[in-house]
Amino acid sequence: MKHIILVSLFLMCFVSESFSVSKTDVRLKDIGKVLEVRDNQLFGFGLVVGLRNTGDSRRSIFTNKALTNVLSRMGISPETNDLFQSRNVAGVMVTAKLPAYTKQGQTVPVTVSSIGDSISLSGGTLLMSELKGADMKTYVVAQGPVIVGGVSSKSSSVTLLRDTTTVGRIPDGGIVEREVPVTIRDQHHVTIVLNESNFTTASRVAFAINQSGFFGAIAIDAGTVKVPIANLEDGSMVDLIARLESVKVQPDSLAKVVVNSRTGTIVIGEKVRLLPVALTHGGISVRIGPQPVKRQATVRSKTPLPARTNIKQVRVQKAGDRIVYLEPQSTLNSLVKSLNRIGATPKDLISIIQALQSSGALIADVEVI
Repeated sequence: MKHIILVSLFLMCFVSESFSVSKTDVRLKDIGKVLEVRDNQLFGFGLVVGLRNTGDSRRSIFTNKALTNVLSRMGISPETNDLFQSRNVAGVMVTAKLPAYTKQGQTVPVTVSSIGDSISLSGGTLLMSELKGADMKTYVVAQGPVIVGGVSSKSSSVTLLRDTTTVGRIPDGGIVEREVPVTIRDQHHVTIVLNESNFTTASRVAFAINQSGFFGAIAIDAGTVKVPIANLEDGSMVDLIARLESVKVQPDSLAKVVVNSRTGTIVIGEKVRLLPVALTHGGISVRIGPQPVKRQATVRSKTPLPARTNIKQVRVQKAGDRIVYLEPQSTLNSLVKSLNRIGATPKDLISIIQALQSSGALIADVEVI
């Protein structure tokens, strides 16, 4: 029987006498960032050439027009008014993410996605494409061979497709042509933004920053902490932010269960709890509460018993019953382990978790992906 894949996230706090930082403490830079330090999204149109008859068909007029325009700029004009037509070319959208502080000449990875009726981009090469930002200015120029993870094969009777073949990637395929300046607007404060909003975590971050010597830090809301800058010398902003990012914080753990219905993977948070409930799923019965005492059936013979013969006691148990008893306030981890022992499948556990949440007996947020 296939066992359930279980990943338990127990954020337990172990504090020793010689260390003031618990094992679950993390750096501030791992759960948040400075407000002005952000990525920028870029996009552009391009052509992928060199395909083996897997590009766009004649119905993709924009691809034919774009290829004709490219050839015209190179001094190659068609002799007739007909547009250049070839199934070795595909029109694509090129996207990239420009990190903060990226300088001219550095490279970034780009993603290429077909926008026509191309079957596969495997083996193709992206021609030089300009990637623009929200202000429609060019920041990156991309070009290079496209790497596709999927497989596409076609014969006269069979077509084989595995994974996506119309989306590819070019590692380091984009060259930065324009920088995005990063400036701190508030020269008197450094604003830290948490990756996930949480009032408890924000309060702990402000407390840890104050304990580290940055006095006056305060949590503005569930996702923002402001740190005042006092007596900051010219050129020391980098050192100050580096010290802030190294502050150790214990983030708050959420009562959450993440279920991947395709692979059977289940991620369980430490705070997940179960309330008293009884549940039956197929041949599995789950009862959360004190385990009842098994009654014993007494079998008496109808015929008189010989002298000095003790009465025998027989335990009656129905074959095939699969009952799991859990104490109140048990964790979901104990339920999973119990169901694993009786051979429950991932599908059984996913159904049980969803039913427990619907009944209100599972104190957690269940996310199915």
